[in-house]
Amino acid sequence: MINYLSLKDIVYEYISGQIRSKALEPGERINEQSICEALQISRTPVREALIQLAYEGYIRQIPRRGFVVETIDSQRARHIYRIIGVLEALAAVECLKRPDGVDTVELEKLVIQMDEAIDTGAYERYYELQNQFHDTYIKTSDSEDLIRILDSLKKIFIKQSYSEMGQGEYFKEILHKTNAQHSEIVALFKKGDAEVLRRYIRDVHWDTTYADMETLV
Repeated sequence: MINYLSLKDIVYEYISGQIRSKALEPGERINEQSICEALQISRTPVREALIQLAYEGYIRQIPRRGFVVETIDSQRARHIYRIIGVLEALAAVECLKRPDGVDTVELEKLVIQMDEAIDTGAYERYYELQNQFHDTYIKTSDSEDLIRILDSLKKIFIKQSYSEMGQGEYFKEILHKTNAQHSEIVALFKKGDAEVLRRYIRDVHWDTTYADMETLV
């Protein structure tokens, strides 16, 4: 079945793409009329998309100024990381309660693929794979509310790219360290100790010191 995007969805993707590419900078006002002209659509779907983006934390509505691109500073990024860590840990523990558990074979394959992506400098590929890794156990939790809330929180980090963050050995070392944590998460899933798994995801993997990598500034 073909999934057709609504006009609002088209505008949403357009604006979020402008933010990711830095065509729209943090703190910059969004010109609704220019979007209407660029996409040749009416103001209504533009307004709907802006309201959704504001709700998800990408942009902010300011009285008499309209919508501006939100700035994700270090303090806010760390606060969001703390919340994500708690909720992801909960999702992981919920997986242990399910009869079939999480697919650790699939998780192990993703860890191997992430290492290969890091070694070859394919950072966009790494980012996609790490999202798949986390989504595997989040979705296995089968908790619609957890899935929805975590998805919304992670969308706040709209940059969603490692391509500009570094090309040297130090950056590769950071990503390999993170991927080693992914490997440890798989091992903890196999052991089945809910409390150890909870603490590791919450306090180690989502350590707030990593949040600086996500800031838009």
